[in-house]
Amino acid sequence: MTVEVRQQNYSAILRTVMRRGPIARSELSELTGMATGTMTRLTSLLCSAGLLRELPAEAAHRALGRPRTPMAVDERTYRVVGVHFGLRRTTVCLLDLRGRLLAEVRLPHRGRRAFEPLVAQAVEGIRDLVARHGATVLGVGASTGGWVDREAGVVRAHRVLGWRDVPLRDVLGGSLGLPTEVDSSFRALAMAERWFGGAQGVDDLVGLFVGNVVGAGFVLGGQVFPGYRAAAGSVDHLSVGVQAAEVCSCGRRDCLHVAASDLAVLAEARQAGLIGTRGTLEQLVQAARTGSADADGLLVARAELVGVAAGTLIDMLDPEVLIVSGGVVDAPEYLPAVRRGACAYLGDKRAVDVESVVRLSVFGTDGVAVSAASVVLDRIYAAPAAFVPGLLELRYG
Repeated sequence: MTVEVRQQNYSAILRTVMRRGPIARSELSELTGMATGTMTRLTSLLCSAGLLRELPAEAAHRALGRPRTPMAVDERTYRVVGVHFGLRRTTVCLLDLRGRLLAEVRLPHRGRRAFEPLVAQAVEGIRDLVARHGATVLGVGASTGGWVDREAGVVRAHRVLGWRDVPLRDVLGGSLGLPTEVDSSFRALAMAERWFGGAQGVDDLVGLFVGNVVGAGFVLGGQVFPGYRAAAGSVDHLSVGVQAAEVCSCGRRDCLHVAASDLAVLAEARQAGLIGTRGTLEQLVQAARTGSADADGLLVARAELVGVAAGTLIDMLDPEVLIVSGGVVDAPEYLPAVRRGACAYLGDKRAVDVESVVRLSVFGTDGVAVSAASVVLDRIYAAPAAFVPGLLELRYG
């Protein structure tokens, strides 16, 4: 068996166990098309490497014969780090190989949002988190909004942070001495929902993020779609049919960003005196929950505009699922308003079950950090030998 074929087989086994496990070797053989003997050898090697483990044998349900020995991803040995660079804070987290959040720390930005200081702050936070938990880390996944070229490892443009053509992968990975992958937070969120979120097994998925930044991630035919220049998902200037107070950088007033982003909603709330000059989205939501009709009305209107954007993307791409995340998930009671906006846009154009298609992220406010880690988890499951030293040199028996 060549190195390339073994790597592909390792990947097929790990991906299947992740999505279907715990699962018996016989079922793995059927699903992957590998011979039983090959499956036995490779799963044993993956167990030796700390990537899989055998669970206690259990009697087969309503069947005679040998007890069933399920295989599962080994969540005990290795960890991955996720780091998300946001507008006001950098969030660092530690996950196991099953995508479960183990620890998280949020690092408020210290003044300027220049590239080098924020990366240095993230490195310090990662080192501290790993040291406190005594973790063996396989790699780091990093995400941020804007235009991110995953293959080059470069943030091409991030308007809110003011970054342009910054080599995030090389600087962050070089400082930590760990394999590092980067991607846009929008694609990372869509990937995380498909891997271990609310859209597991869904091959046609849109993830719409509306927070301080706005963007979308697309999974089409089971593959994350980056676009020709890695710029797919820029929906800032999608028209939502209203005239906002602020003029967008493109010269229009009807763009999703200036009408419905967190920044736009907070500016409107402050101007109306619903929150203080340094008030937060959480404070606005709390005001609505404690009886402020004006705060509630503002959030309802915002959610309906997000729904218009969702309806537009459904009309264009016809996904099985569209998941909304960002500021909206801070107030899940506004999901009906998002769905109303989608229905209003779609009308009778398509026979879409909006109640089923439009969903909120299962990750809540942890989404950006957890999804950042999914960027490197995706690579680990695709090429485990690139992250686990000596895996290809292991011999069976």
